[in-house]
Amino acid sequence: MPHNQKDKLFTPSFIYACIANFLLIMGFYLLLPILPLYLIDNFNASKPEVGILLSCYTVAALAVRPFSGYLADMFDRKPQYMLSFLLFISVFITYPLVETLLLFALMRVLHGLTFGMVSTSSNTLIVDIMPASRRGEGLGYFGVSNNLAMAIGPMIGLTLHETTGSYNIIFYTAILSGLIGFFFACKICAPKKQKVIREPLSMDRFFLTKGFKAGACLLLMAFPYGITTSYVTLYARELGITSSTGLFFSLQAVGLIVSRTFAGTMVDKGKLTKVILYGSLIGLSQWTGSFLQKALRQEPVCC
Repeated sequence: MPHNQKDKLFTPSFIYACIANFLLIMGFYLLLPILPLYLIDNFNASKPEVGILLSCYTVAALAVRPFSGYLADMFDRKPQYMLSFLLFISVFITYPLVETLLLFALMRVLHGLTFGMVSTSSNTLIVDIMPASRRGEGLGYFGVSNNLAMAIGPMIGLTLHETTGSYNIIFYTAILSGLIGFFFACKICAPKKQKVIREPLSMDRFFLTKGFKAGACLLLMAFPYGITTSYVTLYARELGITSSTGLFFSLQAVGLIVSRTFAGTMVDKGKLTKVILYGSLIGLSQWTGSFLQKALRQEPVCC
């Protein structure tokens, strides 16, 4: 059924938001595959230390999200988005400057905090600038900007590492990507948030008990992804693969993009649980097949 003019999805603000999000996330994914190598080459970090240092980012992002979500509900989202966007970019500048693992860990925590803020504010802001009747579809396209960054960012980061051998160039490229994204973020026109009656603070303002089961499911599904993305470059180095490692991330992103093109429409049609079920079954079959293949070859299993 065709949508009327009031249901128009691809407005200038929606397009600007997708571009800004793509460039912001690409800055993050530029560093994702090379940070384990950077820590080992520059700080002689062990593999357990690499895992701990990289996980600081995720833990910090998770810790700040309930509070950033509360702020997004109470105040105008555009100023929060712009401030957290700028803070997120500024942390990129510190990476070439740190000289100890402790300082690096502190920067990762700070980067995780700012990412939790900017990701929360961007996800709420994008809902404000799209029609309610097409939110599932709109969020699907907005998610595609993440997936494109996931495909392009690691490829560029690893290519720069292989061709230049300089980590600083990769850091500067991430900064440039974020600054261009900030320019597009400034062009987003968001509706003024209606005044909210501020209720007394309570735990249910930050933690939705009804969402714990869904959150636990998401945590368990994301766990294998976190292991893979953190150690795939180190695993490739152990196998003697010195080129085209970025292709792994690109193919992974292609699968995400393909699924998002129809998953959002299915959600708008009320088939949310079916989308989750189908996606979980496909993911489970993929990991099971990989495990069996490694076992039959008597090779070490890599998640």
